[in-house]
Amino acid sequence: MKKAPAFVFLFVIFSLSGCAVMDKNIPGWSQYRNPDHENKLQLASSSTGKGDPVLLIHGFGASSYSWRHIIEPLARKYRVITVDLKGFGESPKPRDDLYSVYEQAKLVRNFILENDLHNLHIVGHSYGGGVALVTSIYLSTSHPHLQKSLVLIDSIAYPQDLPDFIEILATPILGPLVIYATPNTLQVKSLLKKVYFNDALIPQNAIDHYAGNLDKPNAKYATLTSARQMLPTDLQQFSDNYANLTIPTLIIWSRNDEIIPLAIGERLHKNLPNSRLVVLSDVGHAVQEEKPSLILPHLQQFLDAEVPRPAPNGK
Repeated sequence: MKKAPAFVFLFVIFSLSGCAVMDKNIPGWSQYRNPDHENKLQLASSSTGKGDPVLLIHGFGASSYSWRHIIEPLARKYRVITVDLKGFGESPKPRDDLYSVYEQAKLVRNFILENDLHNLHIVGHSYGGGVALVTSIYLSTSHPHLQKSLVLIDSIAYPQDLPDFIEILATPILGPLVIYATPNTLQVKSLLKKVYFNDALIPQNAIDHYAGNLDKPNAKYATLTSARQMLPTDLQQFSDNYANLTIPTLIIWSRNDEIIPLAIGERLHKNLPNSRLVVLSDVGHAVQEEKPSLILPHLQQFLDAEVPRPAPNGK
């Protein structure tokens, strides 16, 4: 049986009143529906390989590092591009209040347009899966011929109960106290124990890498703000857009996910009209880190099956 994460013990020890407070003042989808095309903030990115582009979008608290086992195998046939979302990895971490999935998707959408990416496959994990969904909605309405397919891995998509570590980070007083007073390595290790199914597979170099990311200027501010804005207040209404997203979509989920339950993946599969659901066992929330050999065959088969779309007007 897994031990409860250290965050839970901290919550009990401090016994602070109050509960998680989601930021209800962030702009909703109605204000992001037609975003500007100017990227005032440049996301850190890397690219390797040649072929159709595959854009990898990491989850909450992670960075492009989370795809380290996936990049090289995919780059044998594709141009693999990773981005660090705003506030994470090597990307800027401004002290503003714009860290919702809508804001992140706007930045990713503009990155795609600025880099003139065509025949694009987008792969998103967890929080990054929510970003990938919103980005795909953007592209389907404004540039429908750019994107070939979508892959969602244990993705946020609907209102849900947040995992305990997000609840704590989003709690006034307690969240800042935990993230600033608790050693980075302890925070990261506690989170990875929630993410992994088999704690014995958690590598020390991953703990060290993510702990180092938390040391970057404003990284903890960005983490706290992202936690408060994890699920937009109008997410249920936004999810009505999924029925209109007709690109081929592969949904990959862990049966043992402790962070985003399989029921979310099953609901996505039901609501995305051109989707296929693959359920994996004996792996946790981040299969691409814990057991990449499980996910690679599904990714490669799906990507290889998506032949190039004809250009507009048959050109």
